[in-house]
Amino acid sequence: MQANIRHQVSPYLVFFIIYNSQVGVGILGFQRIISAKAGYDAWIGVLVAGCLVQAFIWMVYKLLGKAEGDIIDVHTNLFGNLLGKFFSFFIILYYWLASVSVLDGFIEIVQVWMFPTIPSWILSSLLLILVYYGISGGFRTIAGISFLSFVFPQLLLIYLYIFPLKIAHFANLMPIMNHSFNEMMDSIKSSMYTLAGTEALLMYYPFIRDPKASKKFAHLGVLFTTLLYTVSSIVSFTFYSESQLKTTIWPELSLTKIIKLSFLERFEYLYISMYLIIVTSLIALLLWCSSRGLKKIFCKKQKYALLILSLLSVGLSQFIPESFKELLDKMITQMNLYIFYGYIPLLLLVFTILKRGKQNG
Repeated sequence: MQANIRHQVSPYLVFFIIYNSQVGVGILGFQRIISAKAGYDAWIGVLVAGCLVQAFIWMVYKLLGKAEGDIIDVHTNLFGNLLGKFFSFFIILYYWLASVSVLDGFIEIVQVWMFPTIPSWILSSLLLILVYYGISGGFRTIAGISFLSFVFPQLLLIYLYIFPLKIAHFANLMPIMNHSFNEMMDSIKSSMYTLAGTEALLMYYPFIRDPKASKKFAHLGVLFTTLLYTVSSIVSFTFYSESQLKTTIWPELSLTKIIKLSFLERFEYLYISMYLIIVTSLIALLLWCSSRGLKKIFCKKQKYALLILSLLSVGLSQFIPESFKELLDKMITQMNLYIFYGYIPLLLLVFTILKRGKQNG
């Protein structure tokens, strides 16, 4: 069921929402992860992963276009009210866990690079107050924040790739394709999670004014982020040696150390501060999806669900042990792959067959 037109956004804004959903703290450190198996051939895995995400976008538009609603409507139509909400709950849980992962990742960066003595609960509380305020304005506000997170920080950050490219060693990329098929598959798998985020479309689809017209903007958004991640990986691969990259936790963030300006000595402080709007918009989108889903499942006001999820996020960010953080990241990765790249294609197939059968009947 489509949302009220007053709450919907123009089709072109989907480009910025897709960008917002895919670019978070992951771009600051994914280079080390994807190169762990495939070495400096990993940039090829990013391109392949981008093509798979494009196929996922196509399937989502097909599925939701047939259902004329979000993923909860799809489940309800297929499995009934009770069972449909049960399946939907797992996707809602993924959105919330993904927001916690983004929040925890950014807090870790702030504590390591800027304010090591500030407790996690203070940083998470300040961030989530800002996020709560944004979500309270509705989905149109989130779309506006997504637009700002692209226009102001990212266009400047792309320009900053020029500095490391001045001393890059492109010979690092040679020879190309000198890794095994299994190693490349591991790299593609890691890149798939890096490019995750487009699955939020499963929830905000009804809030797009003309979904069919927005499809091209969604594909363009994925294309842009795929090229962005590819360029980011190539810049890091040509700047660091393989031994350096293995021990550098945030390769892209560490690149900012070479930038020296006459009026600013610690450029990374400005870099991290600019990333605040990117992280805030991503957390807002994920929490909006999860709270919106809980509203539809339990028939309660969204603000209550949002408040509960925000408080749980603050608690997890403060008390979650380091060992569980690694487990959480692995769990989110597996959920992303199995739910969205295994379950959704199967769901599209079943939904298409059943709908065609009803039409023929």
